[in-house]
Amino acid sequence: MSAARGETVSLPGGGVRVEGALELMPVPGGVRPVRLPVRHWSHFPPAAEILRAVVSNASGVRLRVDTTATRLTLRVRCTRIQMGDFLRPLNSFVAQVDGVTVATADAPVDQTLQVSFAGDEATTVVHSDSSLVELAPLPAGRKTVTVFLPQSMNVDLLDIVGDAPVLPAEPTGRPLWVHHGSSISHCAEAEHPTSVWPVVSASIADLDLVNLGFGGQCMLDPFVADAIAATPADVISIKVGVNIVGARSMDQRTFVPALHGFLDRIRQGHPRTPIVLCSSILWPGSDDVPGPSDVEFLDDGGIRCYTAGDPADIGKGALTLAESRRQVAQVVEVRRAAGEDIVYLDGLDLYGPADVNAHPLPDSLHPDAELYEEMGRRFARSVFGEHGLVPRPVLGEGVPSRAVPA
Repeated sequence: MSAARGETVSLPGGGVRVEGALELMPVPGGVRPVRLPVRHWSHFPPAAEILRAVVSNASGVRLRVDTTATRLTLRVRCTRIQMGDFLRPLNSFVAQVDGVTVATADAPVDQTLQVSFAGDEATTVVHSDSSLVELAPLPAGRKTVTVFLPQSMNVDLLDIVGDAPVLPAEPTGRPLWVHHGSSISHCAEAEHPTSVWPVVSASIADLDLVNLGFGGQCMLDPFVADAIAATPADVISIKVGVNIVGARSMDQRTFVPALHGFLDRIRQGHPRTPIVLCSSILWPGSDDVPGPSDVEFLDDGGIRCYTAGDPADIGKGALTLAESRRQVAQVVEVRRAAGEDIVYLDGLDLYGPADVNAHPLPDSLHPDAELYEEMGRRFARSVFGEHGLVPRPVLGEGVPSRAVPA
């Protein structure tokens, strides 16, 4: 079942509306929201355990309920991801009413999914069968409560109870925005899921969101394009470049045709939907150096992410992040000239050279929560603002348009 526009789930203690996922995958005792339909998983590459984990993370996924309860208790099974020696960050559950945070709770770790660095093996270490997450106190009276799930974890929904009946909320009726990007759209590093920059932008612009920010996995995969094509949307954005450069998975010859092909597949389901094509933010010190990427362990316990390729390879066709921006802009120029509803946003407008001193990147690649929130504000202003690329009034107030059947 698809949860892009919201799917009602009946749990033993009440009902919830799940939004921001593309499928609700059955698991023992409940469901797991996932951000890529399981039917596409058979097309993953052989060493795909980290990809399976990332698309199952709950970035942008939320529950909405109508209730007079002043206390909500979720029974969940939360899985933390460990890739090689790297443990993914822990995040929180956040409850909001009318866009205002009213309660938070740390995410428990019921399981750890240990993925080999090569991505070809995965082992689940079970710590507990499930945990209770309490969100209180909530405001008195009838209200709609939105609960954002921890963005870097897999979350199995097993039950919800309150000190008053808990019912699934009605659809918001807001336009639906589908976004696809890398770890810098996944935003695992932020403590709270409400600091995920697409969540911030969606809140400012009063949009519903499906966030297909896949850490390390924004590779212009055809199955992702097919999933977007099949998902109702009023506006689509794609932020591309950094994973392809970091993995050295494409070069100057292959990047542009692959991007055109990705967009063509999306257009099979969305021939007239506005598309915002966005290039990568600045990667200080690595913008003009080709991949592959590497990690340096610092004396203070931190890490530095950087591109470790040979600049001499640029003349042989290697792709840099700076060059990827020029190529993304050229793709938009070509398609706009053909009459397509597509616009370009330079990633340097979200984070560029002028921001380095005020907002240094902790690992030289990923923003912190403060910067993610600022990026969300900048994107909302540049894209959905009064003079933006796709002004919010253009999207209307109705139910998201249906994708055209393939």
